[in-house]
Amino acid sequence: MYRIALVAVALICMIPFWPAVPVALTSPVLLTGAVLACWVLFGPGCAIALGTVAWSVLNVGWVAADRLHPGLSGHDITIVGTICEFPRAAGNVHRFILQVARDPSGAHLPARVSLSWYDPPAGTRPAAGQRWLLKVRLKPPRGTRNPGAFDFERWVFARGIGATGYVRRSPLNRQLARGVVSCPLIAVRRHLASGVESVSEPDWPLRYLLALSVGAQHRLTADDWGLLRRTGTVHLMAISGLHIGLVAGLMLFVGRLLGRLALRAGLTCAPLNVGRVSALVGATGYAAMAGFTVPTTRALVMVAVWVLMATARRSVNPWQVLGAAGIAVLWWEPFAPYNPGFWLSFGAVSVLLLAGMAVVTPITGAAPPAVRGRAWQLMRAQFALSFGLAPLMMWLFGEISLVAPLANLVVIPVFTGLIVPLTLLGTLCQAVSPWLGKPLLAAAAWLMQAVLDGLTMLDGWPASVWRPALPGSLWMIAIALGMLVLIWPRPLLGRGFALLPLLAVLAGVADRQPPPLRLVVMDVGQGLAVLVQTPHTALLYDAGPRYRTGDAGQAVVIPVLRYFGVERLDTIVVSHGDADHAGGVRSVRAVFPNARLLATAAVLPGIRRRQTCRAGLRWRDDGVRFEVLHPQASTPGRLVDDNDHSCVLSIRLGETSILLPGDIEQAAEAMLLRHGLPGPFSIVVAPHHGSATSSSAAFVAATRPEIVIFSTGFGNRWHFPAQAVAVRWHAHAACLLNTAVTGALVFEFDTAGRLVRQTAARVVGRRLWTAGSASAALAACGAPTNYSGPRL
Repeated sequence: MYRIALVAVALICMIPFWPAVPVALTSPVLLTGAVLACWVLFGPGCAIALGTVAWSVLNVGWVAADRLHPGLSGHDITIVGTICEFPRAAGNVHRFILQVARDPSGAHLPARVSLSWYDPPAGTRPAAGQRWLLKVRLKPPRGTRNPGAFDFERWVFARGIGATGYVRRSPLNRQLARGVVSCPLIAVRRHLASGVESVSEPDWPLRYLLALSVGAQHRLTADDWGLLRRTGTVHLMAISGLHIGLVAGLMLFVGRLLGRLALRAGLTCAPLNVGRVSALVGATGYAAMAGFTVPTTRALVMVAVWVLMATARRSVNPWQVLGAAGIAVLWWEPFAPYNPGFWLSFGAVSVLLLAGMAVVTPITGAAPPAVRGRAWQLMRAQFALSFGLAPLMMWLFGEISLVAPLANLVVIPVFTGLIVPLTLLGTLCQAVSPWLGKPLLAAAAWLMQAVLDGLTMLDGWPASVWRPALPGSLWMIAIALGMLVLIWPRPLLGRGFALLPLLAVLAGVADRQPPPLRLVVMDVGQGLAVLVQTPHTALLYDAGPRYRTGDAGQAVVIPVLRYFGVERLDTIVVSHGDADHAGGVRSVRAVFPNARLLATAAVLPGIRRRQTCRAGLRWRDDGVRFEVLHPQASTPGRLVDDNDHSCVLSIRLGETSILLPGDIEQAAEAMLLRHGLPGPFSIVVAPHHGSATSSSAAFVAATRPEIVIFSTGFGNRWHFPAQAVAVRWHAHAACLLNTAVTGALVFEFDTAGRLVRQTAARVVGRRLWTAGSASAALAACGAPTNYSGPRL
């Protein structure tokens, strides 16, 4: 069964690389016939694998077809639907997924839409399980695309979301009656969560208690997840095998006790079997409270198989049980392999099994090991998980926690023995009587806060996290094989010597240096953020826009910097103070507090290590020459704080020259030309995103670039770049690229300044769910004359 599950997962993981789902493969009749033929010709194993893949293909085809019609984009639509997940609130913005029941206007809409409700009326708070009539404005799902950053389009695809949008102000908006019919389970979870919220105190870590009790993670912030990830304890907030196994073990004990009492009362029963059934019931109940997520479903299936086999007095291979769980999860959630939780959940169990450790021995009735043996088993488990999951953590998150073994060695016993039992008992008792539940929840909250304080201390240790530049596929395979050798439980010849080449591989990854010059124009929507990287330094030009909740610095810039192995940011250049350029600076400075800030006098005053941006400022890093061309010391005061006062930066290496002009407009362009603009340039980021007030004919003629990049938001309301500006650049034989179409753009140069590699995130990282097509734009653009690398 495990081999069958591996084959199914491998085939399902190939589906996103298809350009589209063939129409023939969306026919249930055809796929059913193929599965039956496979059964007849090759046996049930082939049929199970092919049937699982066929079910995933059908779901992928249905979701791909269930998208908002482009003709409905941007129009007001009235819809009726149910909120079947916990909404997320940030300030006065509420975000939720609406299960669409019907559209009163008669238009065909996707079954699920993701909505944002900005500044709802006083007293209005959308909640899970409620049914609403709303006036909304929708659009097809589309997000920014950057290496190492969150893939919004994958997220909406994996959740079957066919449109995104926001709620319009309207008297029609109202809550409807009977809001729990579509998804009754969420109503029970909401009731339990409301009970916990009603007795919580201001100093309680309420968001963690809700995540542990009913799987409600909507209150956890990016900072919370960051702390858990950096300390290697993120698995504690995802209800999985650790939590399900604890509940199953407790219910096993209770069931066996009840069975023995029944025997004494003269009833005929097998106490151990009563305990096993109780364990299965308890595990199922907790999985339902958590919403039957991928980790809980995996753990529940494993518990169920073990209970059935143990009750039938049949031995079972744990790998077969894990394979059965994998098949069940793929049928329950066909898009599971597209989420990190799937790989972390199954990867952790696989590592434990490879290390020769049992995962559900209490249910089989075997005697538990002695206290000393349990301590040794816990240390072995932490060693195996820390080394075995390292390649997976590097691949998924780009970092490895070096304090994870110590953190988990202390935290896991506290969680399993105290926090989780107290939280669950308090939640259930609270549903009956607040005076029963509150003391238990208060004790869990105190312990949880103590754990968080300890994790914060560990997170503050020097070198608590290792963030190498993301290695290539061969490096990852070498690391994975080396880790496998280390955790292998059986005698293996030369195991100790395997550590030496593994350390050499890791050292090679750590020492990987960037090329002589790398330019990354990020996709931040309507704004600008550019990374300029040399072998030993990194410069950030602007940090993207500020959003209503958060900013591009946190959401895009920092993940991109981590992806390219930037551990120290030397300089942050802020072209000017507009929110679409400076909105993410404070988030970036919070992570890189020692970076020098280069900006005009009026931008972000009061920040230390600040230098005024003035023409004539020059420096060299690794042979790359940087020069500020504008503003001049004689720039008229009326231009201060205007786009025309942007800090203009020139970058040169060998035969390559790059111009980053910020948001200057034609007045500043003329001033640059009067002072002698050192053109032509190889690459120019278009001034002011391609606005009609910039890119004058004289400026275009003086720069004469081979590549012009417009950093714009998809479908932006200003319609950047302006058609006349695009025509003007094209008339001078420039290649036009737009981050709204291509995603992030990466250019790498050799020591002579020759372009050796160019990539676009929407081409290199294109998947089935990727919106739009950048290939045509890049193909029409062609390669620049000094390009010596592979074609895109």
